[in-house]
Parts: sequence; C-alpha cells; structure tokens
Amino acid sequence: MSTREEDLVFTTLCDRFRSPTNVRRTMTREELQQATGLDAEVLDETLMALRGPDAHDDSNVAFEGDRVVLGTVWRTKCRALQRDPAP
Repeated sequence: MSTREEDLVFTTLCDRFRSPTNVRRTMTREELQQATGLDAEVLDETLMALRGPDAHDDSNVAFEGDRVVLGTVWRTKCRALQRDPAP
C-alpha cells in the first residue's frame, strides 16, 4: 500500500521520465521537492521508506549521485501508463 507522498513522488518522477522536453530523466531532491510540494524532511522520509529498511532497495527509486530516478519496478509501471489509451 502506498502513501500519498509516495504516489506524489512516483507521479512526479514518471512525468519527468516520460517528458520529451527534458534531457535528463532524473531530478535533484530540490527539483523533486518543488514539484511535489513536500517539505525537505517529508521528502527525505518518503525516499528512505521507498528504499526499504536497508536503504538499498532500488526497485522504486534509485540515486545517480545527487539525483533521484525511477527504479526498475516503478520504471516498468511508468512505461505501462504510456500504453494506456487517452480518455
């Protein structure tokens, strides 16, 4: 079960991942914070929760240096959304 904050992070990273206008498919924590409206502490807690108890689970989110990117599970979920027909 995901939280509202996790859903916000997924949606924001997925939008960036699918964006044809952004060269990078990643976001800095600052960009992610601005896009989600989450304060820094809540964002950090959400990212830690998504990384699992050992903080090494890359399936939902991963880090490339100081940038956050969709992990393999969320990347697959995001790509599946692209195939959904528009309403």
